Amino acid sequence: MENVIRTMFLKYRRVILFSVIGGINTAADFLVFTALSRATPLKAEYCQALGYSAGIVCSFLLNQGFTFRDAEKGNTLGKVLRFLIVNALSLGAGMYGIKLLVASQVNRYLAKIVVTFLTMAINYIGYKLFVFRLKES
Repeated sequence: MENVIRTMFLKYRRVILFSVIGGINTAADFLVFTALSRATPLKAEYCQALGYSAGIVCSFLLNQGFTFRDAEKGNTLGKVLRFLIVNALSLGAGMYGIKLLVASQVNRYLAKIVVTFLTMAINYIGYKLFVFRLKES
């Protein structure tokens, strides 16, 4: 059984790390989103933008250092720019998605959860293929 768990972990290590780091980033995002939602008159989509922005700083550092540490080396500026492009697309999808859901009378916190899964999928694919340009062996 231990060998099966080890094999599964090694096979899915990158997705597991991405998910754990995503949890950390999401916690930062939700914290900022919730604080702004409660303490300011900002619309949900602006709270989303600011919360999301807080999470992406953490995301780049942790994903580069752990999840995709074996990816293409060098050109950190290029990675940061590609990372920002992926996150701009993800942020746009998140802002548009939360705006549509809230306008459809979905609770803003439930809408935030739905949008988080959407942006997570966009980010993983974008980071793996475009930002860190990982070539699986």
